[in-house]
Amino acid sequence: MARKKIFRRKKLRNFVLSTVIFSSLFLFFLFLFLIRDMPDLDNLESKGRRASIIFESYDGKNIATYGDLFKEVVTVDGLPKYVSDAVVAIEDHRFYKHGGVDFLGILRAMVKNLISGRIVQGGSTLTQQLAKNLFLSPNRSIKRKVQELVLAIWLEKKFTKKQILSIYLNRVYFGSGAYGIDAAAYRFFGKRAKQLSLFEAAKLAGILKSPTKYSPFYNKKLSNQRTVLVLSCMKEEKFISSEAEQEALQEIEKPHVMPVSMNENRYFTDWIMEHLEEFVQVDDEDLIIRTTLDSNLQKNAIYIIRKALNEEGFKNNANQMALVAIDKIGAVRAMVGGHTYSESQFNRALATRSFGSAFKYFVYLAALENGMDIYDMVSDMPLRIGNWSPKNYKYKSVGQITMLQAFAQSVNTCSIRLAQKVGMPAVIQKARDLGITSELNNNFATALGGSGTNLLEMTAAYGTTMNNGEKITPFGIISIKTQGGRVLYKAKKTQAEKIISDKVCEKMKIMLKEIVESGTGKRAKIPVTCYGKTGTSNDSRDASFIGFSSPLVTGVWIGNDDNSPMNKSMTGGKIPATVWKHFMMSAFGLESPSDEVLIDHSKSRRKPRLKSFIKNLSNKSPTK
Repeated sequence: MARKKIFRRKKLRNFVLSTVIFSSLFLFFLFLFLIRDMPDLDNLESKGRRASIIFESYDGKNIATYGDLFKEVVTVDGLPKYVSDAVVAIEDHRFYKHGGVDFLGILRAMVKNLISGRIVQGGSTLTQQLAKNLFLSPNRSIKRKVQELVLAIWLEKKFTKKQILSIYLNRVYFGSGAYGIDAAAYRFFGKRAKQLSLFEAAKLAGILKSPTKYSPFYNKKLSNQRTVLVLSCMKEEKFISSEAEQEALQEIEKPHVMPVSMNENRYFTDWIMEHLEEFVQVDDEDLIIRTTLDSNLQKNAIYIIRKALNEEGFKNNANQMALVAIDKIGAVRAMVGGHTYSESQFNRALATRSFGSAFKYFVYLAALENGMDIYDMVSDMPLRIGNWSPKNYKYKSVGQITMLQAFAQSVNTCSIRLAQKVGMPAVIQKARDLGITSELNNNFATALGGSGTNLLEMTAAYGTTMNNGEKITPFGIISIKTQGGRVLYKAKKTQAEKIISDKVCEKMKIMLKEIVESGTGKRAKIPVTCYGKTGTSNDSRDASFIGFSSPLVTGVWIGNDDNSPMNKSMTGGKIPATVWKHFMMSAFGLESPSDEVLIDHSKSRRKPRLKSFIKNLSNKSPTK
């Protein structure tokens, strides 16, 4: 019996030992496999220059170049100390205490994320961010994460903290085409990085978390708030004194004027730049990016928007507009984010705003999918939900009207009753299905546009109906290649996803057409079959028109960046509908940009060159 026990123990010990050995070997070889294509670290410190990037329209015209903003290679010792201190304070305050990976920071971030139920904090160090920046592939995978951790530790062994900071500052993206601290200083302040003030250094450090969101040209208020936070963190880390903090804050109201003249295509190319590393790694090799932008449509959109604002918008207390045009496969053909890019880089096509009654599109889709018909009757009488009583704009209740009439006249009380019938979760889910990603409140005010979204997503969502129910996902890149012609990325055709049935699409088209024919969108009517919906938020703070005439769906928004109201008479059926009309007229060859675009052309006798337009778009549309 004793021998058997000894034998079993020996057998168990051998089994455990063998398992440990084989597991260790497996993990060792797995580790070698994961790091086999690590980037070359030789001469890394001198790799400050980033790629020159040329953006082309779909037909090969140069629409923007970012290569002029990569500037000089700098070192931490060649900059004021507060420049690197600002970055460390806000991005990785334990930078000088960890060895590349901050396990304490990762644990703290995990706890905060678990408590909040969502990702509110990351645990990546500056060294890890640099490691991620060095990879040739932007794909997210376990392999990449392992390589990132290994490379971060490797970097810490190979370089000093000052060297790591220097490499990081030379390569990090600050938005607006500026790679590296020297380029960012030139882009935002018209000076070299060594000339930055404490306040300017804090502002640039604040941009890093989200180059679009915290850009002083994109959102001055958020940028200033972030700068104040950076200065506070610098004081907390004892990088600066309270006196220095207060002195820096005196610059907060200093106006920022873009020192470099930029063309209006930058609204579009900045959007692509923000997502570029999801497709390729931007490194030392010069790139040529062929985009989906139609240079003629873009030129027309810029002209029409500026003319509309100059002649009609400003006197109606409306200071900004945006326009997005997308074709039936999702290619963005035009994107204008505001009146003048050099005055404001804030892209209103991507800004979260209220689209008012334009959101009713999702309510009526949900109702149709719930078995209702456009000729079903709905009460338009006043109603009250708790203390809230939605009002109708310039509409007198008659009792019972059809869904078609309710949609065409944009009757709020009918929309709420429909939302009550199908339930707000169904409405919100339909919006999600069609590509709306912003937070939508689960209340009936959302049915009237009470929750914000952006023009790009709304336009694509309407395009799904144009596309007979197949979802449209906007994209802007056709291909990315090196100067030598090596293709790094090419858009591929994807499987069409059916979101709306043919039957529901046809009913929705009838309603959208009725709006243009006899409803709130009559000013958008063109001599080609078209469909659309107006939208106006409370107190006329936002007004929009979104519609389509195949193969193009276009959205137009007008309002003010500070969310102040426009004139009370401003609605989506006025300037937005008129701008939409003339943009689409120019797209179909019925107007040229030099026409007086804000006068009535609805009786034009010229016939639309529809076939040539469709053929032109079809021939040049990228496959996705």
